Amino acid sequence: MKSTRRRLPSPAMLVAVVALIAALTGSAVALQGKNSVKSNDIAPDAVKGKDIATGAVKPADLDLIKVDGEVGPLVTTSGPAVDLGGPTATVTVPETGLVAIYARGTGQVNGGGADARAQVHLFEPTLLPGNPRLLEFSSQTAELRISTPGVGNVDGTPTLTRGGWIVFPADKGTYTFSLTYSQAGGGTATFSNTGLWAGVVG
Repeated sequence: MKSTRRRLPSPAMLVAVVALIAALTGSAVALQGKNSVKSNDIAPDAVKGKDIATGAVKPADLDLIKVDGEVGPLVTTSGPAVDLGGPTATVTVPETGLVAIYARGTGQVNGGGADARAQVHLFEPTLLPGNPRLLEFSSQTAELRISTPGVGNVDGTPTLTRGGWIVFPADKGTYTFSLTYSQAGGGTATFSNTGLWAGVVG
């Protein structure tokens, strides 16, 4: 009687079958959590504006504007601009970006001559080491002033609807802006409720 011998598949055949099964079933990686996508689940630059639902991202989520304020009082008799503790705001500027600055504060000057002034300046060690003036106060009574854009507008304005953002170019990098303070013409300069807004355009 003849015996039938069953032949075993060759190793090459086994590899081919495993490869075929893997190709037909595919592979999937589950996201962690239910109905959630984390930042490390998304490739860089993969999400475009059209992929985001209307209203899903609020301005506060983008953190575009940095804001800081000081209640005060902040007092100085210094002629050169000095740091009295802020406010301070740090922004990171991309390639071809612009910096936008908005400032406000209440100030007054007491004593000194007829030309006595209380002054608020903007300082950034790399971009603005010279402390350009933003606001100036000449009254012994406290008054509010707001930054105003434009050449020669270094005193600010007391009119809320006339104030605005000062925009200027900056190289790519991170910058820390702060308000500094001085007096001119003698006397004591006093400031309160100072605020600084710093943002990036582009």
